Amino acid sequence: MSALRGLENIEAVEGGRVVAVGVFDGVHWGHRAIFEVVLRVAGERSLRPTALTFDKHPAELLVPDRAPKYINTLDQRVELIRALGIEDAIVVEFDRELASLTKDEFVRQVLIDALDTRHLVVGANFRFGKGRQGDVRYLSRTLPALRTELTIVPAVIIAGGPASSTRIRLLVGKGDVVGAEKLLGRPFALRGTVGMGRQVGRTIGFPTANIETGPRQLVPARGVYAVECAIGKIAYAGVCNIGCRPTFDGGAWTIEVHLAGFEDDIYGETLDVVFRRRLRDEMTFESPERLVEQIGKDLEKAVGER
Repeated sequence: MSALRGLENIEAVEGGRVVAVGVFDGVHWGHRAIFEVVLRVAGERSLRPTALTFDKHPAELLVPDRAPKYINTLDQRVELIRALGIEDAIVVEFDRELASLTKDEFVRQVLIDALDTRHLVVGANFRFGKGRQGDVRYLSRTLPALRTELTIVPAVIIAGGPASSTRIRLLVGKGDVVGAEKLLGRPFALRGTVGMGRQVGRTIGFPTANIETGPRQLVPARGVYAVECAIGKIAYAGVCNIGCRPTFDGGAWTIEVHLAGFEDDIYGETLDVVFRRRLRDEMTFESPERLVEQIGKDLEKAVGER
């Protein structure tokens, strides 16, 4: 399996490809339904199962003030796609040149010439090309003449609505990580780098890892959560506080994780914080001692539910 950057790095494969195209942020149940078809068609027709995704959401380039936050980092997204069995995960930079391609140019230059697509698999709401002029009706009319088949995958309905990146963002943004997990098919996991915090947790007996993320990364609502982190081959249960530490005079928002039984120095390392459920709101305590008491109770819940 491979993760390739750029259309120019794509090599021809014998027999051609079955391709899914999309941002695939979250790689949720709706996306998985698309990839299941890709893998089935690949097996039936001896085609290379391929995902074409973009380094950024088109809105980030075209309407940045309305661009959504990312459920996954790009690395997470590619890892998740490849874990499903997709042989080639191809990442293309979504730039002005790509955005300016007409629907005809996108089909010819990207799908046919660059990818040698013999079968295309997309969701029912798939749009592409300059001004989002291309849709599944256009593809249904155009692809047969290019000897390319098309499968349109309907939305996956969960809990009364479609499994979509938009719904997941809304749920995570409200702190409903359990609801988001139902649509994702796995717990929401925030990937970040362990940075140097104010060391407040260490002074009260609960050392924490301060998680730094990109500015466009989706972060759950302010509060305290039961979480899990894998470090090496060991998964540690713990608690994550998202907020401004009001007991210690507040300040900038932070993402702080305390893991039961883990105290090693992991500054600079990348950590995936897996959110299990929201435990409570962030609170202001009358003293550090009362905060310590509450953290102990939170940790007991987090470890006990594991």
